[in-house]
Formats: sequence, C-alpha cells, structure tokens
Amino acid sequence: MAVPPIRYLVSFTGHVQGVGFRVTAVQQSRGLDVHGTVCNESDGSVTMDVEGSPSDLKELVRRIESVMSRKLDGTVIDTRNPIGRTGGVAIKK
Repeated sequence: MAVPPIRYLVSFTGHVQGVGFRVTAVQQSRGLDVHGTVCNESDGSVTMDVEGSPSDLKELVRRIESVMSRKLDGTVIDTRNPIGRTGGVAIKK
C-alpha cells in the first residue's frame, strides 16, 4: 500500500541567497519523487514548497541541509495538505 503524499513548506534562513541555494535544492531533489518550487523571499530567506512521500521529503531536506550547512542558520518545516503537483522541483522566479 502506497504512503499518501504530504506537503512541506520549508523556510531556510541564513546566507541563502546569491550562493546557488535554489539550484542546489533542485539538484538534491533528483532521484526523489518530490514536486514543487523553491524561491527567494524579500526577507533574505528561501522558501521551498514541495510535496511527496514523507520519507522523500525528509531526505530532500536532509540533503539540502548537509550540502548547504555552512550557509544555513535555520530550517523551519510546516506540514500542509498536498495539492497534486507534478513535474519535479523547479525554481520559481
């Protein structure tokens, strides 16, 4: 039986803009069944709005935190209801 998808709204804070953070997030999503967007916010944070299985979402956040650990001050995850996204993870302008 398949695990139902969930949605994460993740806020990354620290020195996360102008350092390839969004590209890294897209790269780290490869091989995972996750879908959504990652974008810069006006307050200097980066928001990732993604959905997929709980294990794939946890792995995506773990990968990003591992690769970008020197740039991160904090990660806040808010779990939401999925909205049926497809197409992988993309940078939202």
